[in-house]
Amino acid sequence: MIRPLIVLPADPEDMSIGGIASFIRSFVKFAPSDFRVAMVGMAATRPLGSWQAIDFEGSRMDFLPIARLSRGTGRSVVPLALRFTAALAARHRRIPTAGRVTQFHRPATALPLLGHDGPMWRVVHLTREDLADAASESRWRRLGRPLDAVEGVAFRRMQRIYVVNRIATERYRARFREVADRIEFLPNWFDDKVFAATDAGQRRDLRGRLEAELGVPATERILLYAGRLEGQKRPQLLLEAFARATQAGGTTLLVAGDGSLRGELDALGERLGCAARVRFLGTRPRVELALLMNAADGLVISSAFETGPTVGLEALACGLPVVTTPVGEISAVVSTGKTGWVARDHSADALAEGIRWLLGTPRDGLRAECRRAAEPLAARRVLARVYDLHRELSGAARSRDGRHPGGSPSNAGASR
Repeated sequence: MIRPLIVLPADPEDMSIGGIASFIRSFVKFAPSDFRVAMVGMAATRPLGSWQAIDFEGSRMDFLPIARLSRGTGRSVVPLALRFTAALAARHRRIPTAGRVTQFHRPATALPLLGHDGPMWRVVHLTREDLADAASESRWRRLGRPLDAVEGVAFRRMQRIYVVNRIATERYRARFREVADRIEFLPNWFDDKVFAATDAGQRRDLRGRLEAELGVPATERILLYAGRLEGQKRPQLLLEAFARATQAGGTTLLVAGDGSLRGELDALGERLGCAARVRFLGTRPRVELALLMNAADGLVISSAFETGPTVGLEALACGLPVVTTPVGEISAVVSTGKTGWVARDHSADALAEGIRWLLGTPRDGLRAECRRAAEPLAARRVLARVYDLHRELSGAARSRDGRHPGGSPSNAGASR
């Protein structure tokens, strides 16, 4: 039995949208049958300090919540990751890492467990450059050097460090030369059980539903945005580009997501004269998002920085072309004029140029190319190497210790 342990300041039963959440969901969902996954995290309502069996993505997962996750909309004075790391430090002797392969996804959260037994690995979802960007919401934004110091200490303990951006992978190898041979590029992926293209009849039915539920005429072209309404995603740029590209009307923008900029966007839409053609849908479940992608004519990404983003791959898998700012891996996957458009820069004019191209190109002619571009990045294909890593590290640990990794988390001594 292979026993992965996820250490993450999140509640698996109330996970927000984003790259880390997508990683965890797919990792558990597509795990081989001989994997028994456990997670140390936070909980909104469950009792703290005891192992509990939960259903997650159709699989059983052992879950140990060690800190309370607030469901409030505002940011807490003490950062979430710091509260989680403090709770981890207080309980670290009760966290069963021996005989397990432990994974981390956030800076500093590995520090309390670095002295523990067992192989460990890390995924870098946002790089130091991303976190330092003026649009970043991270509290690490002004702490570049301390972040490097923290990462350097943690990386020395990791058997593998995955970075989900090709260019950033090389920067990290240069920055952390001592462990450069352990740093690898790992692309984002999409869940092909959820995000897949429908046939023409189903798409007509979906458009009919949008007309009935949202009042979007069947003759309208539909652009879709899916993501947080926060600084990194630059939704203001999205509205500016949409207004410039669609002055003649005939196009509706569906915004699937929520965040602190929601009120500001209402006012901006009024000033730009496009408010009546923008529909804010709030955060939508992934299954519903896949339906929206099949009904729409294009996805727009307006971010200031990204490592992926996964949503672009999900759109392509549904046969939906993507217009994006020049960010992340999506810029390498999208082929301008074939599967979408990569803007020349981060200006509203550049993004509007891509939107105009999209609206002037029949989607049916792009659908097959979009699916082909996404196909190599299906979750099961990309994650195969991550599961192989677990087998490799588990085998090395057995050889070193002369025993089989074992023991269920419920027998590991964790208590309230």
